[in-house]
Amino acid sequence: MGPGDKNLASNDSVTGNQPVSRIGEVVLNAWIDPYEFSTLAHDALTAMQLHGGIEVVARDSLNETDLATSTAAVEHKPMFHEWATVHPGLICVSRKKKTAAFRQYAAAETAVPVIACAACLPKEDEKNYFFAGIARSKSVRTPDDGLGPNVDEFFTVSIGGMQNILNTSNGPIYPGDLIEWTFANGATAGEKRSRSGPRRIAINVGSVSSPKIIGKALSFAKRGEAFDILIRA
Repeated sequence: MGPGDKNLASNDSVTGNQPVSRIGEVVLNAWIDPYEFSTLAHDALTAMQLHGGIEVVARDSLNETDLATSTAAVEHKPMFHEWATVHPGLICVSRKKKTAAFRQYAAAETAVPVIACAACLPKEDEKNYFFAGIARSKSVRTPDDGLGPNVDEFFTVSIGGMQNILNTSNGPIYPGDLIEWTFANGATAGEKRSRSGPRRIAINVGSVSSPKIIGKALSFAKRGEAFDILIRA
C-alpha cells in the first residue's frame, strides 16, 4: 500500500513511513475523484490490456497455452472503498483537461482531485494523466452504508521537497536515478490482482526525456524497500 503499511515485513511502530525532511516541502490538499471510479471503461483487464502489448510478445507468435494466459482476466474492478483509500507514500495522478467537470464543484476550489489507484486502468491510458503529488497523510475509506461518508475524505500531497516511497519497480534503484510513474511495469506481469488488493500506481527508472518523471532518487533500495526521493517541482 505504501511505505508505512504494517503488512511490510520491515515495518513496525518505529520504522514505518517517516518524513525525510520538511525543508522546502510544498503541500496541497487533495481528495479522491469519485468520477474516475464511475467512468472506468473496464470491469476486468487481461495481461495484454494491462501492459498495452509492450511486454507481451505478438499474438501471432503465441501458442495456445500462452494465448489463453495473455487473454485471461488478471485484474477485476475493486470495491470503491478499497479503490479510494490512500496511505502515505502513494503516487497520485490527476486527469488532464478536467476543469470543466469541476467548475461548479466547491471542493475543487480548495483541493485537487486525484486518484491513487491504477486498478482497471491499462498502460495506454497513461497519456491522459499527469503527476499530482505523493500522499503524505492517509484517507482510509469504509464500505458505504447508505448514510453518507463518516470519515474525512481530504488528505495532503507533497509536490515539492523530499518524500519516502516504496520501490515498486522490477529492479534496484540507485541514488541519482530519475524516477517516473507508471500504471504497469515488469513487476506486475502475471500477478493475480484479486489476491493482492487493488493495483497502485507504480514507479520505474525513467530517462531524461520521459514526460512522467516525478523526481530523483536520493538513496538505494532493492525491490520492495523504501527510499528517499527529491520531488521534481
